[in-house]
Amino acid sequence: MALSFFEEEQLTEPELLILAVFGHHNKITEQDLYEHCIHPLLQEWKRLPDKVLLPSEGDSSIYLQDWAESTHLTTQVFHTDWIRHGKIAQILRDDRMQKECTHALLFLGPKEGKLDKLSEKLARKGKRVFTWSHTQRLTEVVCEKAPDPPSLVRA
Repeated sequence: MALSFFEEEQLTEPELLILAVFGHHNKITEQDLYEHCIHPLLQEWKRLPDKVLLPSEGDSSIYLQDWAESTHLTTQVFHTDWIRHGKIAQILRDDRMQKECTHALLFLGPKEGKLDKLSEKLARKGKRVFTWSHTQRLTEVVCEKAPDPPSLVRA
């Protein structure tokens, strides 16, 4: 018995690519960001992101927002409410971005231990994570995915 065209084809939903940017870099030129960060990421992904989530601080965020808007990508800027939340404002903003993203780009400075830990945490959760160091080096963070928690079974 021959299968019809519709029975042979399996429909799959497209995978969303939502890029969140953590940290910022103020000593980078727009040209360097495009050539050494954005362009290599696009070559790796072979497509544009569906949405770009940006922090409101830093020159790198301004350049990324300009690029995203010029390519007609959806952007969302996350502001940090220092007055309302005080010292935990950045943590709250980053938590919101972590929940929504599928891919992450972290701008690491010479003393960014918190962002190093965040990159590993995101990679363990199965997100694709890339870091951009102060030496202008783009690196993908690869960690073993955390095992699923065992289900609770009552005897």
